[in-house]
Amino acid sequence: MAAWGCPNVYYKLFMLLTSKREKDEALVYHLNKIDDWVVYGSVGFRCRTRKDRIKSLFFKLIRALERGNKGEFVVRFEGDNRTRERHFHFLMAQEGLVTKELNSINALLNKRIKDLSYLVNENGGPQYPELVSCSPKLVKYDPSLGAKGYISKKADDEVERLEGKGLDSCVDGYDWKMSPSLRKRIKNINTLDISHY
Repeated sequence: MAAWGCPNVYYKLFMLLTSKREKDEALVYHLNKIDDWVVYGSVGFRCRTRKDRIKSLFFKLIRALERGNKGEFVVRFEGDNRTRERHFHFLMAQEGLVTKELNSINALLNKRIKDLSYLVNENGGPQYPELVSCSPKLVKYDPSLGAKGYISKKADDEVERLEGKGLDSCVDGYDWKMSPSLRKRIKNINTLDISHY
């Protein structure tokens, strides 16, 4: 069973069907250079989330999983609050994670969500109302499920696009960000690759 209750076969079918969409091939190429992906995750929000806020929510949550803000991740932001609620998907590599054990990562993420959802703003309401009813899903990375392709797919069914500030790509339905640590690692791998010529 997958982490959110679907049999693995349904999850694989979902990934295969969605992988037929147009992809950012350059991103897939670079993600394929990394050989130690550990976690594929997503967090969905059951309430309207501002486009400038979803990036901030991702970083609030991911910091609990990183060691010294040095995590190696790529995150894809989706949703426009019209076609579907905003959410994000992410891949995390082993480098920079506080642990590589999925159960521990899951516990850390859920604790962070719980802690942040209890914070109160100056009006007495929740400071992060999106986290009160969000749905986090983490699975052990399995290359056969096509997560890299899913992260890089084009979202052509959304009315509104995220603004580009803080993203590595926000063109034509490709809204993603790569951590500086992962970007540096890929650059080093590519440098080694071309130094052989």
